[in-house]
Formats: sequence, structure tokens, C-alpha cells
Amino acid sequence: MPAMTRPKLGLIGIIGEEAKQDFWGTMKRVAEIGYKGIEGGGELLKGDIGANVARFHDLGLQIATHSVPSKELLRDEKEVDRLIREAHALQTKDVTFWWDVVDSREQLLRDAELYDAAGKRFAEEGLRFCYHNHAHEFERTFNGLYALDILAEHTDPKHLYFRMDVAWITIGGADPAHILRKMSGRVPAIHLKDVYGTDEIGKWTAVGTGIVNIQESIEAATEIGVEWMTVEQDKLRNLTGIETALVSYLNLKEKGLL
Repeated sequence: MPAMTRPKLGLIGIIGEEAKQDFWGTMKRVAEIGYKGIEGGGELLKGDIGANVARFHDLGLQIATHSVPSKELLRDEKEVDRLIREAHALQTKDVTFWWDVVDSREQLLRDAELYDAAGKRFAEEGLRFCYHNHAHEFERTFNGLYALDILAEHTDPKHLYFRMDVAWITIGGADPAHILRKMSGRVPAIHLKDVYGTDEIGKWTAVGTGIVNIQESIEAATEIGVEWMTVEQDKLRNLTGIETALVSYLNLKEKGLL
């Protein structure tokens, strides 16, 4: 697909230990490898935010999304206003909520109402509110619909977007490329993650060294206009964080996917 622009490559987690020891040195290394940004800008909110963001941009990096650490914050108008201010300060377009349970259809409908209301407020400020999936949104179905389908169906496409994790989709028993195409228009970013087995949770491995169909996922993401593809590994395997980030980048580059 030479005529299409592939998503920018981001990073989340993985290099946490290195960043704790030397945040700016680690970010410089991340940029040197070829990454264009990271998800989660909490470190830049410490001290002079403007100066921190400018320094971050000077490295050639962007904050791909701000984080909502708790659903309860979405119910608090003042907290939502704070998240909006922080997202603007970080110069990011997205705000992401990372995980919730799937207990019943009724609970999903209540959540959808909350997400829609919060997403409307974020949208009024020029931001996109995103929900990040795990496996259970595909493992749980209601009248033949994935839990994720219910969230999508009962929210305004302009109020709720989805950060789709291709490994969790795979673990949940679905096909990432198919799901991405189905969600076209509502996916600003995907998480590129790999596993070397799905018989148990936790078989994480560097991107391109497992069984997730990374190539088709990226092709589908490119087709539907995804802006970011973010490399992630929930737990390190045999490599350090920086080694994992480097190997994942090189595997993608070798396959012509960057």
C-alpha cells in the first residue's frame, strides 16, 4: 500500500525502569531508535510543563495520549476539567481510559452512558476520549455481540474512540484486522503487542517474535487511517526494556511495516 501513510510508531511501558533511572536520557534513546512518541505524559507534568514539553518535542517526540487512571474521575466535573487542561498542556489530542470489567449488558450500558457524557465534554475541548480494550471485551458476548460492540453501539462515534490492542484481541479469540476494519473511523491508535502462546495469559514477547498477525493488523490500521501504532509488552521476557524496544522496531522495519 505505497499510497497510504502508515501510522506513526509510539511506545508505552517497556522502558519504565530505564526511565526511572534517567528519564531524558532514555527518551533520547527512544527517539534515536526511531520512535515518534510515547503514551502517557505524567513525567512531563512535573515542574515546568511548558519547558518539559518543548524539550520533549526537541527530541522529535510527541505525547500520543494522556491517561485517565480511574473511571471515577469521569464522574467528577472538576477532574474532567483537570484532565482537559493537562491534555492541552501536553499538546496531545487523545485522552485514554485503560481498563474496566465486563459483568453484564446492563453494566455496559451504564458505562456507555458515562463514556458518552465524558467524551462529549472532551470533544467540546477538541479532544478524543478513547477506551483501551483487553481480552474480556471479546470473550464476553451478549446476544451474539461482543462487549466492545455494545460500547460502540451505544455511544456517539464522536464521543468515544477506541485504542485497539491487537494482542488482547487475539487472546480474546477474534481477528485483529477484521475488528479494526469493523471499527473504522473510531480507532486513532492501536497497540502492537505479541505473544508466543494464548493458552495462558502472560506469554508476552517482542513484537514480531510471536503469533499475533502483526502485518495484517498494520495493513488494516493503515487502510482505516489509524494515526499511531504503539509498541507494548506487558512484561519483559529475555531482553531489557531498551533491547525489547529496539528489537520490536527492527522487526517492524525488516518487514517493511514502518
